[in-house]
Amino acid sequence: MVIEAIGSGILLGLSTGLFCLASCAPIIVSFMLGEEREHRQNIRIIIEIACGRLGAYLLIGLLTGLFAAELEGELFHRIGGVALILVSLLLLYSTISMIPFRFGFCRCIPKVKSQTPLLFGFLTGINVCPPFLLAISYAIAISSIIGSVLLFLGFFLGTSIYLLLLIPVGFAGRFENARIVGRITAVLSSLLFLLIGIGYVAG
Repeated sequence: MVIEAIGSGILLGLSTGLFCLASCAPIIVSFMLGEEREHRQNIRIIIEIACGRLGAYLLIGLLTGLFAAELEGELFHRIGGVALILVSLLLLYSTISMIPFRFGFCRCIPKVKSQTPLLFGFLTGINVCPPFLLAISYAIAISSIIGSVLLFLGFFLGTSIYLLLLIPVGFAGRFENARIVGRITAVLSSLLFLLIGIGYVAG
């Protein structure tokens, strides 16, 4: 069961990883373009985002295995909606904190600390997209706590390969025009995901 569960998760992640990346790209790309960073910092951020996503996947896998018989799709939409609201607010907050010249109330906003990518990864890991819901459905069918956790572990491994595609994006943050575009995109993305999250929660 171990090999089957992990293997199924990896195949699911590989086959749907680009879709997952596309659904989270507006958030992650906007975050990475927000400020100038060194090559090592870009790699560290991707690693932290991946670790956050791993924590989210393992948690969802555990909860799915524990409550498989009682879970409903509407519940996960609402949980995902709350996650989207939180990540959109966090993205907006971090974007404002990265602006070099701040005025008015923005001056009292401290710069977001380095732990933020981990939180971004965790919250985007609960993004309710079709591949994520498909993984949940598969985990429910397994009807096993261990099997469910292993499936989501494999799902993480499969989808994480596509995160590597975002490392070159961080290089663009060295250019001021790219940072400006990234910040504008971040604000627009945060507002869009905030509305989507509210829609999910409201049902």
